[in-house]
Amino acid sequence: MTVGIVSLNTLIHAFMYLILPFLVGESVWYDIMMRLLLVPADIINVEGLGALSMITAAFLHGSWMHLIGNMLILFFFARKLEDVLGPLKFGIFYLTCVFVSHIGSVVAEAALPATQGMVPSLGASGAIMGVVAAYLFLYPTQRIRTLPLVGIIPIPFLPRIPAWVFILYTVAHNLVGALLEQEVQAYGYTTFIGWFAHLGGLIAGLTCLYLYLPAEIIHYRRQVGEEI
Repeated sequence: MTVGIVSLNTLIHAFMYLILPFLVGESVWYDIMMRLLLVPADIINVEGLGALSMITAAFLHGSWMHLIGNMLILFFFARKLEDVLGPLKFGIFYLTCVFVSHIGSVVAEAALPATQGMVPSLGASGAIMGVVAAYLFLYPTQRIRTLPLVGIIPIPFLPRIPAWVFILYTVAHNLVGALLEQEVQAYGYTTFIGWFAHLGGLIAGLTCLYLYLPAEIIHYRRQVGEEI
């Protein structure tokens, strides 16, 4: 399922940017892209694709670097999570993170002073934050090689750092980003970063995971908690 999601995102990106503009022309291509993006105000006002845009926007990316960064993080963290949940449950869990992360984005961004939910967004980062949160919840002592300054992309030559450090960093980073977003929008600016989608994804990963975990894992964790 992980390979399937990465492949689907890559194929969609290649089609949307390399093939579709030549088939329909630049102006029609632009109109199609705008319809597929997530616009919080449109969802609240029941316009455009409505809630369906939460799905379509999650499989679109702004550039090849945006796509590669997201897919690298997803591939690194999702495989072990899929081993625990199984392919089908992991796929449903991923879509759950897509919806919950975008609900957070819609509710929060529609209330921002400057844009009021009118700025479109795209990308899988909210859902991927859910996958990362679930991974770090299951494997808090797992050591990974990366630097906070480059997000959570694995870097082979760096020392291993406990995974729990990165969940704390990621939560703090996005909380600060969301607070700053409100401040800059008070002056009429925006960062164009989906801080609220990231926070929604983190919440989804930490809370919705229990809906998909095998019963024996939940039972084992409860037994360990009782022993401690």
